[in-house]
Amino acid sequence: MSRYSKLLTSLTLFLFISSAHAQESSGRRRQVSNSPTAEATVAITQQFANAFLDAIFDNLKEPTVSLSSSGPQYGCGNAASLKREVGGVRTAVQFENGRIVTPLAFSGSYYSSLLGCIQFEGWANATINLEFDRSRQALVGRVKIEDVHLTNVPVLLSGQLLGLAQNAIDARYNPFTVLTLEQVSARAPIAPAGGALRLRAKEIQPQITSGSLQLRLIYEFVL
Repeated sequence: MSRYSKLLTSLTLFLFISSAHAQESSGRRRQVSNSPTAEATVAITQQFANAFLDAIFDNLKEPTVSLSSSGPQYGCGNAASLKREVGGVRTAVQFENGRIVTPLAFSGSYYSSLLGCIQFEGWANATINLEFDRSRQALVGRVKIEDVHLTNVPVLLSGQLLGLAQNAIDARYNPFTVLTLEQVSARAPIAPAGGALRLRAKEIQPQITSGSLQLRLIYEFVL
């Protein structure tokens, strides 16, 4: 949750492709005459995604999201932090057919006018859907929290926390940019031919199968 979407932004593929940062070619760009489009496929394994997630916990701060627009109240943080594991449930990425499923372990605190400052921990099920957004010229993702399971707190708070978390993600992150066309474009010098070609990405088509995320990249060649 929190930069949960940022975490996923990393995780969901900009994470997964550290291949090809775009370089600007000088002069006017022109499409090569009679040049057909070409395709390339990049595969990201579930193991790679979870290794990246472990690296975040080992080297960075725990992603945290505010649950209230007013911020902390009466000494209560009103925030939830992503944890590596809570109650035997481990934060992870799972590639299933057509979607990304993410069990999320977390802890935090929330101020209730009836119950005061409530310290909580637990886990949630969330899904991430990916699609290509032509207006953004980017692959984008949307996070949806499916359910929340809390330990040692009133059951009533589970539904309230789910709504707070989803609203915070929708307001600040959804939809979030995973990967732009510019990031997967590249310039290829061809010295024997006395020049260079730019591989300009036109579209990113995601396909999620069991254990794997594949990105089909559609390219055109320009000068």
